[in-house]
Amino acid sequence: MKKICEFLNCKKEGIYPAPRSREDINNYKYYCIEHIREFNKSWNFFEGLTEEQFENEIRKSTTWDRPSWKFGTSNYVNRINDPFNFLNDREDKNFSKQKINPKLLSSWKLLELNPTSNIEEVKKQYKSLAKKWHPDKNLKFKNDASDMFVKITNAYKVIIKSFRSPSIEDTN
Repeated sequence: MKKICEFLNCKKEGIYPAPRSREDINNYKYYCIEHIREFNKSWNFFEGLTEEQFENEIRKSTTWDRPSWKFGTSNYVNRINDPFNFLNDREDKNFSKQKINPKLLSSWKLLELNPTSNIEEVKKQYKSLAKKWHPDKNLKFKNDASDMFVKITNAYKVIIKSFRSPSIEDTN
């Protein structure tokens, strides 16, 4: 069904939608190209609002008309749909209080890295330290270098394992 432009005395086809009013934004009038341009030039969504109402509209639009809360003021667990009860099955819901495995922590220190390093940084640092402490390179201190090389290699293995393991504390 062909729609006719709703502008007064216009007989052209109306294929361009325009909202009927600010309050009825989802129901449309249909205009031809000439009259939709006129409508768009004159349309002011905020016309008739007080300064306070206008300010409220701006605030709502910054969050896409969704409710928001200040950071840290809302318990997110109660608002998340958790059909498999993953969040409630945790032994300790407060992740910040969980302990990091001391063996893993000492491994990070031994490789002279921090736990926020990525796997590429770990590999690069291990390669550098392995070259430095390799027993064949330190012939004068072969026993000390050999011990240090073994410690570095074990620390590297612990850290690499932690990247593959989803848990924070390794029970092994």
